[in-house]
Amino acid sequence: MAKIPVKLVAGLAIKHGPKVVDQITKNAHLIKPAVDKIDQFTKKQNERKDEKVASRTTPYLEQHFQMYNDEILPSLSTSQRSELIGYKLDIKKILEQISADKKRAALPNKKSKKWEQLLLQIEGKLHAKDYEEYLKLYHNPESESTYFQGYEQNTAIFKKLLAENESDKIREFLSNQTKMDTEDINRDFCLDFS
Repeated sequence: MAKIPVKLVAGLAIKHGPKVVDQITKNAHLIKPAVDKIDQFTKKQNERKDEKVASRTTPYLEQHFQMYNDEILPSLSTSQRSELIGYKLDIKKILEQISADKKRAALPNKKSKKWEQLLLQIEGKLHAKDYEEYLKLYHNPESESTYFQGYEQNTAIFKKLLAENESDKIREFLSNQTKMDTEDINRDFCLDFS
């Protein structure tokens, strides 16, 4: 911060202060319009700054990534399976587009890393929720899952495997569908260690 000499400021205030006060008292009717003009000028300057900021639009992919971070990721735990799969497919398309851009430009692109991390988070949530729903169906096979709405064939296959009571097939099905470790599946689903 700049240092202002105190003696100079005090000297100006002592020398010119009475003249300024005298002018203000004589022309009090002009002060309000002058303050209004200054206020109008500052508002116009602020509007110009806002217009410049608004004119600088963020690229589509950046907006899309921001939407995923701000809106979709926090609500993953309440999403249905169809929504999670839709998000996953959308991100895969974006990654394909980014890789095509990389090949065309022949430049390293850091965009794909953040999208890949986003894809991993969504896939992880998809597998975890699938596992959770299969576990609920295992404990109560007559229940209907709203999470699997539109994917009833998955629940039908799982219920059929439960009816057959073949641990190996159940373990293989769950491992393929949820990408969970077989030890976790054996423990949580109380499967025989055959």
